[in-house]
Amino acid sequence: MSTTPTTAHVDLHTGVVDVPDPAPFAEVLAQHMGGRVHDAASAELHQLLGAVAQHRKKGSLALLIVVEPPKGAVEDGPLSVAMSTVLKAPKGETPASTYYLDRDGRPTRRDPRQDALFDDAPIEARQAVLRAVLARAGVDVDDADGLAAALDAAGYRQQQ
Repeated sequence: MSTTPTTAHVDLHTGVVDVPDPAPFAEVLAQHMGGRVHDAASAELHQLLGAVAQHRKKGSLALLIVVEPPKGAVEDGPLSVAMSTVLKAPKGETPASTYYLDRDGRPTRRDPRQDALFDDAPIEARQAVLRAVLARAGVDVDDADGLAAALDAAGYRQQQ
């Protein structure tokens, strides 16, 4: 362990060098800026642990401490101490989606080479499709008819 010459004290009568104990790091961190850096580091550590557990990738949290002497080389002047955190948490991958280009070059989820099923179908055909879907979902047939008609009347039709 190295110490700076200004922190050691030599007793001139006995020759004993007294090196004071350093301040506990955790205390300095907890007191710095009223504990805001400590609180931020705690929250970011929690975020990092969750992100690593969720995405199964490594991450890191670093505490950066910058100490500067006073300007003008004033002996025994105050030191400027800045602390900050650097969080590198893993992120999830956004899955890709398939798009096609329409006649005007705009992206669309629908393949323009295929005709849409039921685009020009009468209301009865659309309602029949809705009834079949609702029936497969376990919705009562009597309720399905009313619901299918209500959805169709409200404009909830298959997207073109």
